[in-house]
Amino acid sequence: MRRAEDEVGGLRIGLGEASGAVADLGVLVPLAAALILVNRLDAGAVLLCAGLLYLASGLWFRIPFPVQPFKAVTAIAVAEGLAPGVIHAAGLEMGGLLLVLSIGGLANAVARIFTKPVIRALQLGVGILLAISAFKLVAKPPDVFTGVPAAPWPIVLAVATFGATLWAVHVRRHGLALATLAAGVLATAVSSHPHLTAPAFHLPSIGLPPASMFGTAFWLLVIPQFPLTFGNAVVATDDLAHEYFGGAAGRVTPSRICISDGLGNLTSGLLGGMPMCHGAGGLTAHAKLGARTAGMNLLLGGTLVVIGLFFAAQVPVILGLLPVWALAAFLAYAGLRHAALVGDLRGAPLAIALLSGIVGALLGNLAVTAGLALAAVHLPGLIARLRSARSSA
Repeated sequence: MRRAEDEVGGLRIGLGEASGAVADLGVLVPLAAALILVNRLDAGAVLLCAGLLYLASGLWFRIPFPVQPFKAVTAIAVAEGLAPGVIHAAGLEMGGLLLVLSIGGLANAVARIFTKPVIRALQLGVGILLAISAFKLVAKPPDVFTGVPAAPWPIVLAVATFGATLWAVHVRRHGLALATLAAGVLATAVSSHPHLTAPAFHLPSIGLPPASMFGTAFWLLVIPQFPLTFGNAVVATDDLAHEYFGGAAGRVTPSRICISDGLGNLTSGLLGGMPMCHGAGGLTAHAKLGARTAGMNLLLGGTLVVIGLFFAAQVPVILGLLPVWALAAFLAYAGLRHAALVGDLRGAPLAIALLSGIVGALLGNLAVTAGLALAAVHLPGLIARLRSARSSA
């Protein structure tokens, strides 16, 4: 007999939804903070648009559904110090491309090319990169985080939290993750004495980037990001949604994910937010730390909307109160669980996934992973068909 805590789908809110809501902050917070602090994106618009996409995707799909910044876009934008207009143009272009793919079920057709070894290769690569990011997060915490204890305590606390998270998930005590995060926030607030002012309503304005920025955005940001987005944030997310939530994920298809992500990026690009996707790693993070329904999206999305509308000027301070060691532990846990999905393969498919995933992760470019895996899976058959055609000619 299925226990109530195992029931999935719908909009219920419980301890698991609250725990799952904080599970992916180790990705969201550092990347969003970098775009706000380095590239001068409007902090209120960034969190408002992320919150709206969380709410919309949760209400549509009725399961816990992730929202993450585009990783390739963020990495390049921060490294190059790109202007906000270029980043917004990239979001609009990505949104348009994803909506085109949703027409006539095109995304569903293209998704068939991404067989199980290709999907698992991408998931392995993402998992490895998440684990590496978790280590970097505590080894050299970004400046946005305040009240960080001296080395080696961030790493020690992260390891302890990681172990506690393993135990909590195993025995289904999801409140432990929330308690750890709350204790960390309290300790950070006591040690850093943050200065928070009264809330003030802030509504982002609607606007288009200058036309001259669209070309730069396409060549510099969209081309590196698009293969990763379709492979990991569309196809792999669709695969995992059905694996984790079964029949409750009946609304999830590659085409519908493209519609959700496309509309989200068009909205964000017009309001001045950041480019976003529905990353498969985020889905693993939310699900494995207890989220079973889209109530998680209501909790996290609603919180981000409130902060974006009423505390925009204080976003860096609020983000800095989160304990970096707890975020790193949640990130590492999600990364390892995500990478472990490759374990259901055997033989040649497993070898393809391992080689492609590891190579792409080491190079820091999962487009390489997608390319290697797709070539290994489909090239032998294509060569055989060409030879057969030549011999029969």
